[in-house]
Amino acid sequence: MSARPEDWLRWARETFGPIAADPGERALRFVEEAIEEGQAAGISRETVAAIADRVYARPPGALARELGQAQGCLELLALVAGVDLDAEATAELARVMAIPKAEWAARHGAKVKLGIAADEAGRVAAVDAPPRSLDPPAP
Repeated sequence: MSARPEDWLRWARETFGPIAADPGERALRFVEEAIEEGQAAGISRETVAAIADRVYARPPGALARELGQAQGCLELLALVAGVDLDAEATAELARVMAIPKAEWAARHGAKVKLGIAADEAGRVAAVDAPPRSLDPPAP
């Protein structure tokens, strides 16, 4: 495994502080990026909403398994789209590291105000519902 995940975390902590290591905040950012990927691939907002409705109509899965499935889907999408995922992730890390911290602070602050990002205390003022726990469901 590459050291890139640790490089991402180091950059995120230096840029955003302790909230960068909050699992709830990381999940929010992952959902945002997944939606942006879908948009880039031509998926409509209505289709994304229909998928979200289907997902939330079922009980939550286990986080570790869902992460493995998400990575598998991403790797397969990259493969069939002819994208070198490793090279793109490395280039993206270099790109974001070159953006001034003040710009990132402004972007994050705007997301906090919209209720789609956690504040310094880890609170998300969700628009319509509190975020679901990342803990696995009780047996």
